[in-house]
Amino acid sequence: MEFEKASEQNAWNAVADATTAMRQGNVPHPALADWLYQRGVDIQRAVFPCVGLFDDNVFSGTLVSQDRRVFEYFVDLNQPDEGEFDDVTSELGPKDPAHPESDIRDLITMSLIFFDNQHGAAA
Repeated sequence: MEFEKASEQNAWNAVADATTAMRQGNVPHPALADWLYQRGVDIQRAVFPCVGLFDDNVFSGTLVSQDRRVFEYFVDLNQPDEGEFDDVTSELGPKDPAHPESDIRDLITMSLIFFDNQHGAAA
């Protein structure tokens, strides 16, 4: 997808790169993909704005699931049962591309645009 501003294209590219890496199994830790899968995430259909390494074996981030739900997660892979995986779809506000104050340079907003583009849906 092409954008008018470099900053918008950079956001698209960041989402595309993070999503491609996760889908190809190029994850910072293989147990992260397993942890997400155990929570119902279809890695091959989900979209990832980024994968954040918080500390050794500790990850935090946001993803758009295969059914266009937005989840925030925080997990210490040394204690995976204590991880957090929260549906924040109803709390998106300006991060939702349909919101009048949305900014497509925001990676979460761009992830939803990326998802819609891949799935042929309108935002």
